[in-house]
Amino acid sequence: TPQKKTDGTHKEYGWTGNQYLDLYKVSLKNVSVVSSFSSNINTKLHESNIIFTKDGKTAYFTRNNYANGKRKKDKHAITHLQIFKAQFNNGKWDKITPLSINSDNYSTEHPALSPDEKTLYFASDMPHGFGSFDIYAVAILKDGSMGIPENLGSEINTDKKEQFPYIDSNNNLYFSSNGLPGFGGMDVFISKINDQTISKPDNIGIPINSGYDDFSFNIDYRTKEGYFSSNRTSGKGNDDI
Repeated sequence: TPQKKTDGTHKEYGWTGNQYLDLYKVSLKNVSVVSSFSSNINTKLHESNIIFTKDGKTAYFTRNNYANGKRKKDKHAITHLQIFKAQFNNGKWDKITPLSINSDNYSTEHPALSPDEKTLYFASDMPHGFGSFDIYAVAILKDGSMGIPENLGSEINTDKKEQFPYIDSNNNLYFSSNGLPGFGGMDVFISKINDQTISKPDNIGIPINSGYDDFSFNIDYRTKEGYFSSNRTSGKGNDDI
């Protein structure tokens, strides 16, 4: 969603010509009323893909590599994406800290929690993967720190992009890929997690998937209701929910 500046202008992202992303919130009872999620979390750069622990007190989200009001760049002048953690205290989000799995030299993005909240899944183009972005898992230790990231392997990851992981309450892993067989662009796939093993992914099919990019899939396993994003031509333009 475009970040509207206080002077009435929009700051454009140079690579796409679109506006930088901010996090917003909306009541499902009245989706016409949209408001900024948190002035502490939103910055002049990108924020996206926020998730929450079941108690609502901890959030993980994606943000550009940004600290002390300045962006950090690698040797190629690229500001990579990182995953941050925030705590909800006294009615506001604070204690915003980057995770130890981040790097100035590659991106970590799209956090997702396992049902027991002991494992964080994410996408990254860190070295020694299968190519482009892969899906990884990392243990959340008892003190809240992170273990060592583990690549989910060649059953899930390809030499192209695997991104946007989501784990439902029944331990199904959903993610998007443009490297596995699909209908075109990024498609949503499902794989079952069982006792540290992950099954061969299946394309969830039409009408969720299309010849365009379909991603950010999530669903409530109990109600069978969910959401996803797509840039298909029936939307209002660019990526829609």
